[in-house]
Amino acid sequence: MAPEIRLPSTTVMPTMTGMAKDEVLTRVERDLAQGYTHPALQRLASLTTAYPDDLGLRAKRAEVHRRVGNFAEAGRWGFLTDDVTAQDLAAFERTWPTATLRLQVLKLPSGLDAMIGQRAEQRLSSLRDAAGKEERAAVAKQPSSSGGVGCLVATVLFVLAVLALITIGAITVITAVLPG
Repeated sequence: MAPEIRLPSTTVMPTMTGMAKDEVLTRVERDLAQGYTHPALQRLASLTTAYPDDLGLRAKRAEVHRRVGNFAEAGRWGFLTDDVTAQDLAAFERTWPTATLRLQVLKLPSGLDAMIGQRAEQRLSSLRDAAGKEERAAVAKQPSSSGGVGCLVATVLFVLAVLALITIGAITVITAVLPG
């Protein structure tokens, strides 16, 4: 059974506008100390959107998701950290079964590669390689352009056959109706 998510009786979620990152993190810690994981996750989501290259925010978001039992999201947000668990990564892979999807949901900003640790760099490199293989396999499975010509020929022949049947039917009706 998943841990209970507690909300304060009157939750007011201020916007990120005008609020310093440190102030929002202080509120996150206060929410978590009171057991209010949902507003803490909302604040962390806003922060990771505003600061997508901050690995500390990603790690904190993973930690809170892990705390509430959402291992897929813990794997997603902890993917680039060295403290992500095997359970988190397995749940992440089950939730997004293709490497291409996993790469998309990681929401990687450019230049992040230089900031990650060696294990995370190896994970990311393997994921990118797997996504590249998936894309090449998808391109190889696409029908060639000559398949379209075959369909066009079949369609034209079908239309001609229908027109021939309509003509024969019309001639038969006319000869049956008119006295000969």
